[in-house]
Amino acid sequence: MTDTALFSLVVERIASQPAPDGAGDLVLAAFAGRSAVDAALGGQAEQPVAVTDGAKPAAAAAAYLTAIEVEGFRGVGERTTLSVDPGPGLTLVVGRNGSGKSSFSEALEMVLLGSNQRWKDRSKVWQDGWQNLHHRHSSISARFTVDGRPEPLVVTRSWNDGAALDDSALLIDGKPKALDTLGWTEPLAAYPPLLSHHELESALDAGPSKLYDALASILGLSQLTDAQNALRDARLEMEHTSKRAREAVVTLRALLEQTDDERATTVLAALKPKQWDVETIERTVAGSGGGDEHGVLRRLRDLAGLPVLERERLTSVVTALREAHDGVQRLRDSDAARAHATAELLQQALDVHAHTEGETCPVCGTSNVLTYEWRLRAVARVTELRAEAAQAEAAARMLGESARAARQLVSAPPLALGDARDIGVDTGAVTQLWERWAEVPDGDDVMALAAHLESQGLRLIAAVADLRREAAAELERRERSWRPAAEAILQWLPLARAARDAETSVARLKNAEAWLKSAHDELRDQRFKPIADAVQANWTALRQDSNVKLGDLRLAGAASQRRLTLDVTVDGEPGSALGVMSQGELNCLALSLFLPRAAMPESPFRFVVIDDPVQAMDPAKVEGLATMLARAAQERQVIVLTHDTRLADAVRFLDIQATVIEVLRRESSVVELRRILDPVQRYIDDAFAVAKTKDLPVEAQRVIPGFCRLALEAASALAATRRMLREGKRYAQVQAVLAQPSTLLMWLGLALLGDAQRGGDVRAHLQRQQPWAVDAVMECNRGAHSGVVARDLMAFIRAVERLSKEIAPEASRA
Repeated sequence: MTDTALFSLVVERIASQPAPDGAGDLVLAAFAGRSAVDAALGGQAEQPVAVTDGAKPAAAAAAYLTAIEVEGFRGVGERTTLSVDPGPGLTLVVGRNGSGKSSFSEALEMVLLGSNQRWKDRSKVWQDGWQNLHHRHSSISARFTVDGRPEPLVVTRSWNDGAALDDSALLIDGKPKALDTLGWTEPLAAYPPLLSHHELESALDAGPSKLYDALASILGLSQLTDAQNALRDARLEMEHTSKRAREAVVTLRALLEQTDDERATTVLAALKPKQWDVETIERTVAGSGGGDEHGVLRRLRDLAGLPVLERERLTSVVTALREAHDGVQRLRDSDAARAHATAELLQQALDVHAHTEGETCPVCGTSNVLTYEWRLRAVARVTELRAEAAQAEAAARMLGESARAARQLVSAPPLALGDARDIGVDTGAVTQLWERWAEVPDGDDVMALAAHLESQGLRLIAAVADLRREAAAELERRERSWRPAAEAILQWLPLARAARDAETSVARLKNAEAWLKSAHDELRDQRFKPIADAVQANWTALRQDSNVKLGDLRLAGAASQRRLTLDVTVDGEPGSALGVMSQGELNCLALSLFLPRAAMPESPFRFVVIDDPVQAMDPAKVEGLATMLARAAQERQVIVLTHDTRLADAVRFLDIQATVIEVLRRESSVVELRRILDPVQRYIDDAFAVAKTKDLPVEAQRVIPGFCRLALEAASALAATRRMLREGKRYAQVQAVLAQPSTLLMWLGLALLGDAQRGGDVRAHLQRQQPWAVDAVMECNRGAHSGVVARDLMAFIRAVERLSKEIAPEASRA
């Protein structure tokens, strides 16, 4: 899926700084992958993401942690549930080492990831101790509140008794499902909400390039690289296609040069320019032209297709001509030849007789001859003569038609015979015969015509047939010679077309690559700036009195040279963070990087769980850590597990709103969880609990003054700390002052008189300001050391509680 925030920056930059030659569409397509680049090159408009001006990434469904339930896992035996308030806020889970507190964070990690960073790359013995020794049935669950979901989301991982760590079963809402169904797999890698102490101390060990990759993935910067790779891969493939086509041309040219065929010559000529004439080559190999219109192949085809006079037709025409001639000759010497003239003469006589009444012949003057009887005889004779005349006319007509048909067989020698030089076929004999054939006798002597046709025609037919066979054989010889070249060309042509298209596209791709490369650093810096600013703000809060100043945090380089720069200055002198920072400072820097990454708006996890971040930190950095966690807790659910009481103290001293849950481990891995308001009230509550115990031995009552003394010391520390912070002292200075008191009176001197060294003045101060508290204070001192206990325990405890609240009224609101 394309990162819409990054894509918006790309769209805006293209609008303000267009890519040359319309390569902008390729840049945009590259963010949708290689197929989109190919589509854009093919003229298909594709836009991977519909982005409007000012578009922001869509917020993921928020998931808050509500509970972690652990049974038989790590330090927890019987089923124990750590419940936390869903929603933004800070929760501290505190307990001494071995109390089982880290088992809850490790259980959450195991539920979500199916593994644990603490055991990663360690020997098998580390993993073998995952199951609690006192409770062999193991199951861990995490409950989440998810926006838009009415019921809690429950993710459970359980093991059959005796199963190995890797043989767990995952259930989501009680049903076997993969974590992928929640859509959390990628976000867990990109925006990890869990930071173990092991990861904290080793976070920077991965090196600058791994840190670069981790940050680049959540900023969508990997998509910049993917887009560049999509453009590069498309270009390289097209360049490879072009290279293959040009390499293949070398072999093809060698084959064509050895081919005795005019088509080979034509193709060779089409291959000479830098841009091949692919169309001509296609036409040539398809046989549809592209070469010389008077070329050898065309002339051979013309000769192979010379018109052939059929022997049967020649014989038929000559026979018909002779028979027609004989028919005319037979009638020429008979009355039939004169029948037409005689019939016409008799008809004229009949016409004259029809207009006269006389019987005398007008020609010879003979009387009494043109009678009615003569007329009847004359009419009958005209009919006979006309029938005889029709036979003569038909014979003459047949002779004319036969003569015309005979002459139509004759044609001038075809142009193909005169255009047959240098083609490997001798047309001389056929040309001579055809010329003789065309020399038809003049006049009406049809017998001479018949003799000419018969004598010349048969020889011409035989010669043309031989010439056609010879031309066809030469064509076949040339085709056999051309066929390997033609097949090679047909195999090469798809590559050539692709190469031609590729060369056009390569220029556009290079422009798109150059534009994206030049924009890469600026786009990367724009995306990284919010995180860099957050890291700087976190480091500023954490570094406190450190003489190490973090320089500009930058993602630099690309490919194998990519890195996250962590340059620092030590007292103004430049250095490398990994080389000059203490472990505590490195932990602070790792936290500074972790929180902005986990708090990205694209992450569905609105919670972060950090295990033991306080180790190796000096007091000043603990103050900064508290401040930083409080700031993060304004928008995220922040859960911190720690054995170091300094973080809880700092939260109280800085008046930071937080929930504190104490983890206590009893025998047989029974873990108890309880919420505590503040140490003052806890000690008072413990004192009341002991005092109310029935039949409590006197020896056991001596713990009550001890609880009361601890309550007064805690109240004094809280009051002194908040006063000094209001005065502008740094937290490290406050911690140095708090290290001075060693007695209850010194603590009260610090709280009431502002100086621990004025412990001797406390009694007089109390007598003036709180006389009712003097005895209670003295009882705390005596009872804690000598075992003497006040007669009225409840009154004694209430006096201490009252004095504690007057010393530190903030404690009652904590």
